[in-house]
Amino acid sequence: MQWLNSIDLIKNDLWQTDYPFLSKGFLNALEQSKCINGQSGWDSHYLITSTELPANMPAPLDNRSVISIDNNNSISEPNNKNDFIIPAFIKHHSYGEYVFDWGWAEAYQNNGLSYYPKLVIAAPFTPAEGPRIFGKTANMLSPTDGKAISLAIQDHCKAHKLSGAHILLCNDQERAILQDHNWHVRSSVQFHWFNYNYTNFDQFLSTFKSRKRKAVKKERELLRAYSIKTNIIQGKEISDEQWEFFYYCYQTTYEKRGMQGYINLNGFKNMQKEIPDNLFLVMAYEGDAPVACALYFKDSENLYGRYWGCVKDIPGLHFEVCYYQGIEYCIEHSIPHFDPGTQGEHKISRGFEPVFRYSLHHLQHEGFHDAVGDFVRQERLSLEHYQKECFERLPFNDANMPPLKI
Repeated sequence: MQWLNSIDLIKNDLWQTDYPFLSKGFLNALEQSKCINGQSGWDSHYLITSTELPANMPAPLDNRSVISIDNNNSISEPNNKNDFIIPAFIKHHSYGEYVFDWGWAEAYQNNGLSYYPKLVIAAPFTPAEGPRIFGKTANMLSPTDGKAISLAIQDHCKAHKLSGAHILLCNDQERAILQDHNWHVRSSVQFHWFNYNYTNFDQFLSTFKSRKRKAVKKERELLRAYSIKTNIIQGKEISDEQWEFFYYCYQTTYEKRGMQGYINLNGFKNMQKEIPDNLFLVMAYEGDAPVACALYFKDSENLYGRYWGCVKDIPGLHFEVCYYQGIEYCIEHSIPHFDPGTQGEHKISRGFEPVFRYSLHHLQHEGFHDAVGDFVRQERLSLEHYQKECFERLPFNDANMPPLKI
């Protein structure tokens, strides 16, 4: 097992995924722009299941290249050596994670303990479920692999005095092979759209109850009164001027919450260079003047709505740019699933279903580990009631009501 702090040391053939947010290109864009590493509080710390140093390892080694090589004989290697990589980060805060553990950090502090640094396995700044273990055979993970990976992560936390490890928004396969090895499973509810083979937006609306359908149509028609038009700019075609406008809108959105955006302008432009086919920009214009925009990412099965902002408050503009344009894009391109981002009950009336997403947590302190287990079990019970309440508010008529997704 190796823990490497530079993405350049990892072979390209290990990144077998089109999931954009942990692709090598996405992470490289963040590293090069210092959105991770530097002073960001996110330090790259990649686990690879190999006992040999990469061929291009620099000499002499510096502490930005390798932190440690774990050669604990009690930890067996996964079944397929050199096949797995797990992008991880040493965190010195809990910003940009979207699975909130501030209360756990406060409890540590109140008891004279340090919650930071901790180990996080997640897509930086991205509340989107996806694979967290990559490699040529990552789709064939076995229970033996799950045990070996779990032990490697947990023993590494102990050896390097990290308070614990957190695998955020992992996929169902990873959860299944890892969860029984001293992890607690935490649930969260998000609102996602599913493409039930719709041919166009009107057919999608035809599945709504009459009153709900009229509300959406009225919302979209209202924008015509403001002469709002939208345009989709594919990743390769986004101009510097459009990036500047997007970035202003992006930071303005965070400023309204008293925060600053996590990704700098160079980070976004680097993404355009690294993964242009995985992103596009929706621009909204009032006449010839841009008034709003939203940045989307995509892979073969999913559309992800990520960042938005506007320079003028216009009723319905947010819903059009962030939701309806995304739905239309999915229908046109036969994309089965649209994840518009975390939170937001206003999505329910627009056809976004409440779904569970899952994270895994391990704390080194036995007492706190047990307490977190109790907490997440109680939290799950509350969330089950919440999901059912949200499900009952969906706008679909009885004939088109989707199944409750657990």
